[in-house]
Amino acid sequence: MDEKNINLPEPVTKNLFDKSQEKREQGGAELIKVIQNATEKTIIEIAKHLKDRYISQQQFQYKKGGLHGLYSIAIDISKKETIIKNCLNYIIDPMVDCMRDKEERVRYTAIEYLFLTSKQLGDYVLNKLEDIYSYLVQSFLDPDESVRKAASQLDNCLKSLVTSTAPEKQNFKIQSFVKTISQQIVFKNQQVKLNLISWINTLNSIPHIELFDYIDGFLIELFLMLADTNNKDPFTNEAKVAARKQLEEFQRDLERYSKRSSFNQTQEMKTHRQIIHILLGLFLNWIMEYLKIVSNELDQPSVQFNPLELSGGQIIKGIDLMSNIFEQRRDSVLQSVIMEKLNNILKIILSLLSLDSLQIVNQAQQINDLLLQIMDKMKASGKEFVDIMPTIQDMLKEKNNHTAEKALMWMRHLLNTQTEKLKPMIENILENLIERLKDAEAQVVENVMDVLARISHEQYFDMVIEKILDIFHKNVNLLNRMSQIIIKKLCEFWNAEVVYTQICNKLLENYVYVGDDNLDLAFTQQLVQSLEYLLITEPRLQNIRMKLKNYKYEKNQKTAKSTYEFFISIYKTFCYNEVSALSLSLLIEEYELTYNIILTIAEQETNVEILVQIARLTLLLESPVFAYLRLQLLESANHPFLIQSLQGLMMLLPQSPIQKYLKSRLKNIELFIKPDSDLSQNREIQNKLDTQLLLQLFKNSKQEQQDLKDNYAKTQSK
Repeated sequence: MDEKNINLPEPVTKNLFDKSQEKREQGGAELIKVIQNATEKTIIEIAKHLKDRYISQQQFQYKKGGLHGLYSIAIDISKKETIIKNCLNYIIDPMVDCMRDKEERVRYTAIEYLFLTSKQLGDYVLNKLEDIYSYLVQSFLDPDESVRKAASQLDNCLKSLVTSTAPEKQNFKIQSFVKTISQQIVFKNQQVKLNLISWINTLNSIPHIELFDYIDGFLIELFLMLADTNNKDPFTNEAKVAARKQLEEFQRDLERYSKRSSFNQTQEMKTHRQIIHILLGLFLNWIMEYLKIVSNELDQPSVQFNPLELSGGQIIKGIDLMSNIFEQRRDSVLQSVIMEKLNNILKIILSLLSLDSLQIVNQAQQINDLLLQIMDKMKASGKEFVDIMPTIQDMLKEKNNHTAEKALMWMRHLLNTQTEKLKPMIENILENLIERLKDAEAQVVENVMDVLARISHEQYFDMVIEKILDIFHKNVNLLNRMSQIIIKKLCEFWNAEVVYTQICNKLLENYVYVGDDNLDLAFTQQLVQSLEYLLITEPRLQNIRMKLKNYKYEKNQKTAKSTYEFFISIYKTFCYNEVSALSLSLLIEEYELTYNIILTIAEQETNVEILVQIARLTLLLESPVFAYLRLQLLESANHPFLIQSLQGLMMLLPQSPIQKYLKSRLKNIELFIKPDSDLSQNREIQNKLDTQLLLQLFKNSKQEQQDLKDNYAKTQSK
């Protein structure tokens, strides 16, 4: 039967479009008689005829009669399962179209007949669920109350159908419907969101539906609902409560998987900050539960975990809910998925350590510790973690010191366990570590130096020293503020003599002999001053000081030789700071050299900086380190140049409290001098330094400094 040739009997058309409900029902019954023996093609043509001839008309009575006719067709085909799916579009689509009619009674009637049709066709209607629901969402906001109530009734009917659908039936397509929810959940109206949450809850309650596999479609929006501060909408708070309850339900599901129960979130959402903390707390609990499963799995490798409960899709959705990276990896094993996402987890956890919420920081800390434990457990199985090093390096750049410290902890851990694999990245790691020294606090500096110590075996030691000197050279503030702390840590982690020797050699190679146009002498002089001050005052460098002080009396020639080599290597560089060279000569008891250096200093005009350093050295002479020197003042016959050296220092200093103090000490010494006394009579001098050679080295450095300054001045004047 062709649609153009369709001629419905008069009892059908006359009654179907009557204003009386009773007459319409009679017309529907007559239509059922007409089609009860008709073919599928005929039924479809009649449905199309009803739509085109009547439902498309403007008159309400024609629309309502046509919709009733479609409902009557649904009654008939409900007994003919073989043709239902093919006829479904021609029955449902016209009803859905009428849901957006401009006239409220048409909208109401369309929803009413959709409800009745759904009751008749049962779960077959679920094949059209996405189309129906897309328009049904709009009906919840209809200005007409009767339309809203009808929409709610239809919504409940559809939920009932979804809940009662047998798993083996293919009418309900969860993936398509979740996509529809994802598209609608961004709707700003809170009442609509409430309905969407109720659907999520319905789907999550169905035993054979694993909603975790589709959670990426709406999970972020659920969290955003918690942060909604729109108080104008009366349903805002209700939507927040519903969203929180649904998130907690997901949390409980996860806890059931891990056979643990640790989640307890009852804090009221009073401020935006509290809401965000609740969001973070939920996320951290998710991650913690996943990691507990991993940890248990590693402890009990023989235990077979349910692959459905621990599917890769679920794990990734949980981990990625804050990093917005969603994938479908349902075939992944739990451990491998966790490792795949370790970068994302680590970046989030380390970032959360910088928050001002103690609760969140504590949770993040627990997860951080658990991750480190898991790494240790996986290490035995040959797992590699080098891929997370770039993330750790990024987090090292964070301004927050707590985050940086934990990043350093991870870096240290990796260097201990993955040394060989990390070799290609060492230089880049070093640059990031050194860069972190720029504006770090003392605690972070110590941690950075600790990591540097683990890198700097023989192969990388030179590189570490070079990069530290380079950053000192480029950053005067760091040089002034942190040079002594960093040098101290270098000496703590490595052999102090080697550190001093290497720094001094690098200074000579790179910051003095670099060309006539270079004026890095100020940098060299300042760093030498730091080296000298630590050498005299730092308790941990006592062994070096004792070796230098005892050089003259050292009987072991091997020890004497190594001490001499060390002294010469640092003395050459110390000569570029006159007062540092003075301090070193006093420390090794080479007083004739000290006196001659003072004379050399006096030959040129002294500046304020040198006078300040001399004043500081004068004060250091009162420290315990130079107690032996003060006693030697009583042996003027044995140490004539010592007296002359101190007198020379006194004369270089302008009149000041320090100068007067030194003058007073020298005057008092005369009262106690015993020409025949010899406090070192039992210590025979074994080794002598070539004073003239050392003095010449000092003079050469002075001349070189002057030449560099002169050449620089010439280039500037051109």
